[in-house]
Amino acid sequence: MINIEVTDDELRYLIACGYALLLNVPEESLPTYCRFTKEQIIEIGLKFRTIADENGIDL
Repeated sequence: MINIEVTDDELRYLIACGYALLLNVPEESLPTYCRFTKEQIIEIGLKFRTIADENGIDL
């Protein structure tokens, strides 16, 4: 088991953006739908990917 601390924004990302991306929300609508830009989504995703890689979690 891995314990990770996430910021309030990162938790919002996990809940809101993941669902928005599944629905294929257009890039220009992302900030309205989930309060994050494409660049912010990429940044947070890369952070989580790094944590997964460092802990041997296969995605």
